[in-house]
Order: sequence, then structure tokens, then C-alpha cells
Amino acid sequence: MWTIPPLVLHAVAASIMGFAWSRIGTLPYDAMISQQKGGQLQFLTIQALVGAWLYTGLSLVVDLFPSVPLLELVRVVKRMLLMVTLPLAFVVTTIYWSLYIFCPTLILRPEIDEPTPPGVVPKLIRPPLELDFAMHLAPFISLFIDFLVFERKFNHIHLNSFGPAALLFYGISYACWVEYCASHNGVFPYPFLTLNPFRGRAIVYTCVTALAFGSLQLLNRLHP
Repeated sequence: MWTIPPLVLHAVAASIMGFAWSRIGTLPYDAMISQQKGGQLQFLTIQALVGAWLYTGLSLVVDLFPSVPLLELVRVVKRMLLMVTLPLAFVVTTIYWSLYIFCPTLILRPEIDEPTPPGVVPKLIRPPLELDFAMHLAPFISLFIDFLVFERKFNHIHLNSFGPAALLFYGISYACWVEYCASHNGVFPYPFLTLNPFRGRAIVYTCVTALAFGSLQLLNRLHP
């Protein structure tokens, strides 16, 4: 027997994130990014989108076939995936919208990729608002609602062993990945990384990983 509320949530969320993925190719800088080492997967935003989409897809499978015994393994996998994708989506949403509102030159690409005179703010490429929301807001909102309403809280072992280990591994892996891509491309996926020397980038990677772990603790406390 299907349970309608989670089925509706997961279907709507998957559709919105699918829309975001299908529209990435329409962005003005997609052709240039696609030719770079790492392509769109250089971006933490895209990795969070893919992770949230995968989690939502697995949830839909469980919703549609709740009585299949083999899906117990799927439930375990998606539970572990949620432990990483939920804080990752939180990090993307928090950092992106904070910089978008207060320091857009640190997160958005300029229309002309050339130095601008001092005191002149370059004209920035802003994605269409519906695509911006689908990429930078919908993954976190859908995962957070799913976690609060349809999932159990994470236990002590998850929060103090598995969670930190998984997020630390992911943080180190992402840092190595973008450093490797930038060594070929000459630039980083985000302007705030390109503008920083290695020591500054290392601090950014550390703070972002700490924010992910802190958000996992916070969001778990908000669970009823």
C-alpha cells in the first residue's frame, strides 16, 4: 500500500531537481565549463543537486514498492546518503544565498572574464530565478522536510562517528578534486576560491566542512 504524502513530496522534489539538471546547459557559461577539467561536477552545488536527486530517487523506489524485501538494503543506503546530502545541501544554500545577497562578486561569474578597473563592479551572470531556486534552495528544503516528517533522528553513533567521518572524507575529497581541476583549468569553480591563495583556500575548505558537521548536529536537534 502506497503512503501518499512522502510519495508526493519525493515526486515533486525529483521533478524540480530534474528541471534544474535539464536547464544547466542553458546557462551562458555552460559551454566554457563543460570544456574544463571536471565540467559541472567541479561545483559543490551540482554535487549537492546530484546527491539530493539520488536520495529522492531511492526514496521514490521505496515509496512505490514498500513491501519488496530487497529494499531494506535501499533504505539503509538512502539513510546513509541522507547523512551526507542533508548537511551538504544546507552548506550550499547557506553559502550561496549569503554571498549572492551580500557579496555577489564572490559567487557569480562576470559577463566579461577580464579584470575591471578599481571601484567598478563587473556585470554578473545571474541565473533565472526559477533555476536558481531549483538548484540552490529546493534540494535543501525537500531533504529537510523529508527528514523532519518521514525520517527518524540520527542516533549518537551517527552524529559522533559515522557523520563526522563521512563529512571529513567528503570535505578532503572535494578539496583535492577542485585543486586538481584548477591545476588544469587555471581557475577555480567559484570566484572566492580563485581569489584566495592556497592557505586561504585551505581555511575555506576547513570552515565549510565544519559548517557541514555543525549543520548536521543542528538539524538533528530540530527534529521533533
